[in-house]
Amino acid sequence: MLQQIDLFRDLKKEDLEILNKNAKIMKFKKNDSIFNEGDKPEYLYIVLIGKIKISKIGKDGREIILEIVNEKDIFGALAVIKGIPYPANAIVIENCEVLSIPSKIFLSIIKNYPQLEAKIMHHVVMRLKSGIESLKNTALENADSRIAYQLLKLAQKYGKYTPHGVLIDLRITKKLLAEMTGTTVETTFRTINKLKKEGYISELDHKILIKDIRALESKL
Repeated sequence: MLQQIDLFRDLKKEDLEILNKNAKIMKFKKNDSIFNEGDKPEYLYIVLIGKIKISKIGKDGREIILEIVNEKDIFGALAVIKGIPYPANAIVIENCEVLSIPSKIFLSIIKNYPQLEAKIMHHVVMRLKSGIESLKNTALENADSRIAYQLLKLAQKYGKYTPHGVLIDLRITKKLLAEMTGTTVETTFRTINKLKKEGYISELDHKILIKDIRALESKL
């Protein structure tokens, strides 16, 4: 199974067998918590089916989404490699299956592959950078700018070019977008409708089409 994950393709057969033997598939339902900020890092996780949100709780009690983890992507790696508590929460967005690898087993294997460890840490650093940018975005006073920024960020990761613009190939509820931008659902709903009326975006089956990327960038 792990040989299908890009990060693990260069591992020796015997090491892959050890990881596969000790890994287990865990099933979660929407809104289930996989781990909470401050928990001991007992596992490295890989999404097999579904999506996970990595989030923190603000001082006002509002959830802020730092990143969305897709299928065949890892999470929890920083805590496992550095031996620190998980720095954020991992919550299920939609029913999913996750492969969990015991931290001790993972660390015993990865020590023999310094290039793999460096690759994983680069992946983690880029995710941290993205999370910091998300937190900075929530400090913006203008809701239009917050939501425009997040839509552009999602377009970079999930965007599919069509004759009519860039389709964000991810079902996004108003609640999810509100959590990503640190706004209320009401504000998000109002802002999305405003952007639609102004011709920046359109919406189809909870997926957003950005009609003109450059025009939306002007909202920042």
